Amino acid sequence: MVTHAERARVGEAAVSAGSSIYEGDRLSTDAGGILRVSSPALTLQLNEESMLIVRPPAGPEGGVVAELASGTLIFSAARTRNIVVVADDALIRPSPNASTIAHIRVVTRKELRIYAQRGALEFSYHGENEVIAEGAAYRVLLDPSEKEAAVTWESEQAGENPTNHHHKFLFSTIGIAAGAGIPVLMHELESPDKPGPPHKSKNH
Repeated sequence: MVTHAERARVGEAAVSAGSSIYEGDRLSTDAGGILRVSSPALTLQLNEESMLIVRPPAGPEGGVVAELASGTLIFSAARTRNIVVVADDALIRPSPNASTIAHIRVVTRKELRIYAQRGALEFSYHGENEVIAEGAAYRVLLDPSEKEAAVTWESEQAGENPTNHHHKFLFSTIGIAAGAGIPVLMHELESPDKPGPPHKSKNH
């Protein structure tokens, strides 16, 4: 169910809080828009100028498959919730049995930004895998050219942006702000089974 919507659409129709979301729906936001969808133990937030398609489960274990076509997705999942995010053919999912808050941004068809705000993430792309530790933020370059790999290696040798090398992709460490895109309203996206500290009243 949609819990918050500003300048957001399902398909071509404007959407508002209270609307239901179904498999196959295309969710999108315009400039300055935001869309938040919640179900038991899972919250998805699309930031501005983003598009996501809700796909049927890929296997018998069920769960949610969210295909991020553009923009930024932030998701909060309880340890009991199964979700796979597809972005530029890469698969990103929470580590098993862990509550998770993660930011995933599609920069181009070859570049992602991923921030594991809470809990670790499992990343896979064309048969190669990497684990993103809790608190880590990465620039992910897919199918890097020899020139791109050389530039990244030179940066690493200079002590900048430590890198994890794979044949199919490169991980370069970035600042959290670059990984997250924009700040998150933590009280809106806390994992249901691992709430954050109580929020102080504005009067104190």
